[in-house]
Amino acid sequence: MGRKSHHAHDFAQSVDTVYAAFTDPDFVRAKLEALGSREIEIDVSEADGETVVTIERTVPVKVSGPLQAAVGDSQRVRQTERWRSEAGGRYAADVAVEPVGMRASMQGETVLSPNGSGCRCDATMEARCSIPLMGGKIEKLMITDSDAKIAAEFAYIAEHS
Repeated sequence: MGRKSHHAHDFAQSVDTVYAAFTDPDFVRAKLEALGSREIEIDVSEADGETVVTIERTVPVKVSGPLQAAVGDSQRVRQTERWRSEAGGRYAADVAVEPVGMRASMQGETVLSPNGSGCRCDATMEARCSIPLMGGKIEKLMITDSDAKIAAEFAYIAEHS
């Protein structure tokens, strides 16, 4: 079934400025480094009218108890965002996040919409894990961790873009 989350943030910056923050490799690298990621690899390309941002990085993970053995204190993560322009000055991205070597994934969408002189960002994510007995706990961990990282990324973008 999976676990879901939703985040919304209103930015003072324009929709184009915030879109650039999500798709500029130098900005993305600076943001991820500031938030504790390391061994960051970023590729931004154009394909079929979409801007594809592929990020692979090692992220810190805070977990204890039985999950510590399964997850450890860091995790290699591969993330793909497929951004497209939409009518009305909106941008939307299908987002896929995969912890490398783990039978788990997150799927979601990020939508940037003009909002007066600024913009609104809505991000939804759903975690799924097929590890027997621990899948639900890992899904909860993934959503909780994702929630914290999304909030920190929004705060970084608001301050630095």
